[in-house]
Parts: sequence; C-alpha cells; structure tokens
Amino acid sequence: MRKNYFSVFLTMLAFANIGYGVEKMNKVNQNYGYQTYEKETVESIQANGSVILDGTKVLGIIQVNGSLDADEAAIGSLQVNGQVNLKNSLISDNAIINGSLNADNTKFQKELSIATQKFTLRTCTVESLIVREVIGYEGAQIIDLRSGTKITGPIVVESGKGEIWLSSNSEVSGQVTGAKVYKK
Repeated sequence: MRKNYFSVFLTMLAFANIGYGVEKMNKVNQNYGYQTYEKETVESIQANGSVILDGTKVLGIIQVNGSLDADEAAIGSLQVNGQVNLKNSLISDNAIINGSLNADNTKFQKELSIATQKFTLRTCTVESLIVREVIGYEGAQIIDLRSGTKITGPIVVESGKGEIWLSSNSEVSGQVTGAKVYKK
C-alpha cells in the first residue's frame, strides 16, 4: 500500500512539472506601465506603457502602445504605436510603427512600415521601406538617412509627399516611389 502512495505521488509530481514547463514556455509577457528586460530571452511582449530592452532577445513579436527603447536587442517582429528608439539592434521580421522612430546601428531584415512626419536612421540597413500617410498631415514626410545608412530595396511614400535626405555616405539602391531624394 505504501508503494502505491509513493508511486501516485511521483506520478503527480511528474505531471505537475510537465504542466509548469509548458505554461512557462508559452507565456506571453503582458505588461502595463514601465517594464525593463535585461539580458534574457522571452517569447513575446505585449505592453501598454514604456518598455526598455537591454541586451534582450525576443523570439516573436513585440506589441507596444507607448514607448520602446532597445539597446543591443534581437527582435522577431515589431508593432508599436508611439515612440521607438533602437540602438545596436536587429529586427529579423517586419516592423510596423505608428509614431516616431530614431534608430542607430540597427538592421531591419524585412520590411519597415512607418506612419510618421519625420524619422531618422543612423548607420542602419533596411531591406524595404513603406512610409504610410499620416491622416490630417499635409506637409512633407521626411526620411532622414545619416552616417552610411543603406536602404537596399524599394521605398514607397504613400502620400506622394516624401523627402529622402541622404547624408554621410548613405545610399538608396532600390526604386523610390512618392518621394524626392536630396543629398545633404
């Protein structure tokens, strides 16, 4: 009888650990307010507020309504409504931003789609770029490319009122639609 209780106990313990492992692995980080991630790997992040990544690897998607500051981060895909600051980072899938973007030494391996009045890329590489129209904004949408930034694929400015400012050895090698290129 005692062996049966012990065997039932071990079986329950094994199932409890299996359940915990699956739950932990599939957990999505949903946050409100201010969140900081350091040198760790997470599946995905959903947040309303401020998110700071410092050496963080995000395997899937980051969805933020607020602000994202990332330094030395590796990100699967990105969807942000708000302010984005990227430094020394890699975005391996599509990035969709509605708001502001400042990026330094960052690589966008797939499409960058952004709705903003002006954004700046320094020492970045972008596969392809779509600048979406900002409703109610009548001015030129500025794409400021500095310090050797390279856009290798097509650039489309949907409003037809785009200005690409090329400076410091930056280059555009794909087709440009809806924008004029100015060397600064």
